[in-house]
Amino acid sequence: MKLKFCGATQNVTGSRHLVEINGVRILLDCGMVQGGSREEARKQNETFLFDPKEVDIVILSHAHIDHVGMLPRLVKQGFKGKIYCTTVTKEIADVLLRDSAHIQMQDFEYDQKHKGKKPEPLYSEEDVLAAVQLIETYEYRQKFRLAEGVWITFYDAGHVLGSAITVIDYTEKDQEQRRLVFTGDLGRKYMPLLNDPYQVDHAQTLIIESTYASHLHDTIDSITDELCTAVNDVVKRGGKIIVPGFSFERTQEIVYILHQLYNQGRLPRIPIFVDSPMSIAISKVFDKYSAQYDKETFRDFVSKKENPLYFTEIKYTQTVEESKAINNFKGPCFIVSASGMCDAGRIKHHLKNNISDPKNLVLVVGFMAQGTRGRDIVEGKNKINIFGVDVPLRAEVVVFNAFSGHADKLELLDYIRNIKDLEQIFIVHGEENECAVLRDNIYNILKLKCKVDVVDLGEEFDITPAGVESKLGARRQDYVKKMDLLKKEQKLL
Repeated sequence: MKLKFCGATQNVTGSRHLVEINGVRILLDCGMVQGGSREEARKQNETFLFDPKEVDIVILSHAHIDHVGMLPRLVKQGFKGKIYCTTVTKEIADVLLRDSAHIQMQDFEYDQKHKGKKPEPLYSEEDVLAAVQLIETYEYRQKFRLAEGVWITFYDAGHVLGSAITVIDYTEKDQEQRRLVFTGDLGRKYMPLLNDPYQVDHAQTLIIESTYASHLHDTIDSITDELCTAVNDVVKRGGKIIVPGFSFERTQEIVYILHQLYNQGRLPRIPIFVDSPMSIAISKVFDKYSAQYDKETFRDFVSKKENPLYFTEIKYTQTVEESKAINNFKGPCFIVSASGMCDAGRIKHHLKNNISDPKNLVLVVGFMAQGTRGRDIVEGKNKINIFGVDVPLRAEVVVFNAFSGHADKLELLDYIRNIKDLEQIFIVHGEENECAVLRDNIYNILKLKCKVDVVDLGEEFDITPAGVESKLGARRQDYVKKMDLLKKEQKLL
């Protein structure tokens, strides 16, 4: 088996990992690079570290754009194989990818009009349609044959609805069967709406995320008191609560929790505006697949014939006119709007109109990648650039990491601890420090004897029962050259 890591290496976006087994080239995820330098992100999204025409199969872990966002471009550049994922992932990916293509075209037309020449969109809505038509779906625990000697099984990752841990069981030549596990984004236990992540019990090779490897999350139950205190304070001073919400999962979770708190009488029943057409579309998918909700949701809502996502105080705003009307609303309210990292969508308008008022609260419930507007808000910068204007940040900012859909330090270690037969672990999808922390914790806390690599962009590995050979990625090659040069200089001295 050969592996090449082509994205989400020491960062949290652009998940792309190329696997070759028995001559079959399998791409695990095809995500968009987001945040950071726009020029660098554009460069990484324009081209792949492989020839799309030579990829046979794509496996999708879930529908977030940093995991599926470059599928249409892959097809545009010649990929003609099959794409596999769960049914929910296909439906939500269709919604998100169409929206991504639409936003790119809007940005292109705006910049053409106001700034002159601008790079064309990475793909069109026609490219999205072509990609979605290649998707075939399988459900959890439904083992299927991918190629000669290669079998795939999806298990619930507990990260978002439809998210999957991918288990690849394979046999090469006359060797015994071996197993590769790709966690995708690994979820947490006891989260709203979602089932707990499935625990894979054995594997020789593990590719695991590390987004929060150095953090400990509060539990949802423990954070509700703090949430109620923060919201009640804002209501008393007549302010608004602005929630940058990822349209997929985070928006549905915050609505679910507010519904619970309203039912318990712990919050005043102020209006909740969900201002995102995409969130509306995805909430409809959630409704369609409500049978996949966890048992707590059935206990608290479904069994009582209540819909967790639709109730009296919730107002889903579809049109631009409805969105603009929110600005004229007097009195306390929630405004939940996309995008989650504040770099696109209607949330930018709500931030521009509200963050200069100290009565208001920006409630952060998701991860903000480096280089995003959301990260600037979390870091408390005095001014936030929105639509080319520096807007003073005077509103209160509160970050609740309990809403994170990613496993934290202990959850990651516990997951790894319960996998037997591990020979090699590859750490991906985490900023540089998080990757290093997880590697060190695997050695120092778990005391595992297997090999652990924090992979570099473009790094390649050849894995056999006899061991692992590696070809260094560009960043590490540069580092090695510098170290060699330094050693030579020291010898000369």
